[in-house]
Amino acid sequence: MKWNHSIRELAPISVVVLLFAGNILVGKAAVPAIPPFTLALLRSIIAFAASLVCFGGPAWRSVNLFRQHKGRLFIIGASGIGLFNALLYAALHTASTTSIAVLEASIPIFTAIAAWLRLQERLGYLGWAGVFVSVVGAIIVVTNGAPMAFLRTVSPGVFVMLLAIGAWIVYAMAATHGLSGLPPLAAMVPLSAAAVVALLPLALIEQLVLGGSGSLSPAAVGSALYLGLGPSFVAFILYNRALRTIGPTAAALSLNALPIAVLAFGYLFLHESISLPQILGTMTVLAGVSAVIRARACCRFVRAPRWRPQIVSGKARVAASWRATTQARNAAGRDLRPNPSGQALFCGNSAL
Repeated sequence: MKWNHSIRELAPISVVVLLFAGNILVGKAAVPAIPPFTLALLRSIIAFAASLVCFGGPAWRSVNLFRQHKGRLFIIGASGIGLFNALLYAALHTASTTSIAVLEASIPIFTAIAAWLRLQERLGYLGWAGVFVSVVGAIIVVTNGAPMAFLRTVSPGVFVMLLAIGAWIVYAMAATHGLSGLPPLAAMVPLSAAAVVALLPLALIEQLVLGGSGSLSPAAVGSALYLGLGPSFVAFILYNRALRTIGPTAAALSLNALPIAVLAFGYLFLHESISLPQILGTMTVLAGVSAVIRARACCRFVRAPRWRPQIVSGKARVAASWRATTQARNAAGRDLRPNPSGQALFCGNSAL
């Protein structure tokens, strides 16, 4: 695996990290003016419009393929794109941006555990050690170094963010198998459309029944445009480019810089405080997440069987055995392509 990438190769994933950090920071600034489900709906509408303009032609040519997976596409769009972001913005009402960023960076831990429970995917000693280290680090961050006073010090937004991670796990499990053959950029159209359909009734309830009110000030409109075009559209394209240039494991590990960027920019622009427990806990979480990503990548590589010639009836049987083993190796390689961090399908921690 290549790790000494050039600056040009690392530029796309670096921009992705900054855009994802902006998703949390701009969301934190926008939720007082725009309710979370309404904000997520506006983001999805803008992303759908942008993807329709840019990739409507390829999407139309793939419409029959999308129809074959319409149920799974709706689940993916509704959970990973719609509910995840809406709940993330709801969590930002009370939780700090650092806590949300660390929990978002911990998503590979939760998806790895879900894959182990549902798909019997191996983690190994390194992976389980990474899970333990990440959990300890996350507790340090969300409690600000006072884990014994967990229920007293943790904000309600942390529990809402755990619900968002649950929505992401549904997304990851639905996207892991059966959709890797879809054209990723063209798939932006039906996925963002599914998010709009899922969020529309929830946003109406938020506005009408719960009395949510939104303000269409220039700052609010600018925030919605950034969220719809930045993390939802540009980051989606750049992340797929990074998968091709630096590979899925390096791309997933690069996203570990997200909490660091949020910590720094939150201090500079939102005047949020930074404490030593937050810094130490963040570093602990990133170390654990890196271990889990590396462990999952290694475990997936070893799934490919070794070739053994079957001595039965001459060259034809040997050739058949070789073809079968080659197909298995190719399948194991494709299994790595979506993202060994567990963020399945096309994008990273903040899909669309």
